[in-house]
Amino acid sequence: MEKILAQLLDLDGQVAIVTGGAQGIGKGISTVLASAGAHVFIADKNTKEAEKTATELGGNGAKVSTVAVDLSDESSIRNMVKEVATRAKRLDILVNNAAIYPFCPIREMSTDVWDKTLAVDLRAPFLTTRYSAEQMITDKIRGRIVNISSINTYKTYVGMAHYDSSKGGIEALTKSAALEYAPFGITANAVAPGGVKTPGSLKIRERFAQGGDVEKADTEMEKKIPLGRWARPEEIGYAVWYFCSAVGEYVTGQVIYVDGGMKLGL
Repeated sequence: MEKILAQLLDLDGQVAIVTGGAQGIGKGISTVLASAGAHVFIADKNTKEAEKTATELGGNGAKVSTVAVDLSDESSIRNMVKEVATRAKRLDILVNNAAIYPFCPIREMSTDVWDKTLAVDLRAPFLTTRYSAEQMITDKIRGRIVNISSINTYKTYVGMAHYDSSKGGIEALTKSAALEYAPFGITANAVAPGGVKTPGSLKIRERFAQGGDVEKADTEMEKKIPLGRWARPEEIGYAVWYFCSAVGEYVTGQVIYVDGGMKLGL
C-alpha cells in the first residue's frame, strides 16, 4: 500500500510554475513540489531572491529553476509560459500564488492602488491560467492549475477590500476554469490558507498589533486557532501537492481551507 501511495504522489518528470515562489507561502509550495520530484520554475520579479531560493532548494537535490516575470504585464506573462515550455519541453502544473496586499481602508484607497492590486492578484492569474492551459492543450497534457485564495473570502478585515475582492474573484475564476478546461483533462482548484507566518504577512500583522507588539499579537491569534498555532508555508504546499498528484486527479473546481480550523472559530 505504501508503494502504491508513493507512486500516486510522485511528481517526477512533471514541470511546475509557481508564481511568487521565492519566499513565504510560494517558497513552501516550491519546496514541497520539488521534493515530490517536479522540476519547479520559480516565477518572480525579484530575480535575486528567486535565484537564492533556487540555489537553496537545489542544494538539497531538488530540480529548481527560475524565470523572470512581471505579472502586471501581459506580454511578460505570455513570454514566461513560452520560455518554461521551451526550456523544459512541457508544462504540467501552474500554481498562481503571487499576490500583493498593501493595507489601505476604502476611504483612503486611490484608484491606482485598487487597480495595481487587482492587476497582480486577479488579472495575472487569469492570464497565466489562459496561456498555461493553452500550452497544456497544445501539448495534450492533462495539467493542473492551483490558485492560492485566502480565508479572507470567508472573513474580511478593514483595509483589505482590494485583496479580499481579488481572492473572491480567484475562487470564481477557479470554478469557471475547472468547468471550461475539464474536457481537456485539466483540473483547477484553490487552496485558501488561514494564518501563515511569512515575511509578507508581517506588515499586516504589525498593523493589527496593539502597541506594535507583533509577538504578543501573534500569540493572541494562535489562541483563536483551534489547532493552536500558525501554519507553516510547507503545509499550504501539501494541499497544493494533493491537487497536483494522481491522488487528486478526479477533483476539480474545489476550494480547500488550510487554516487549522480558524474558520470555525471566527
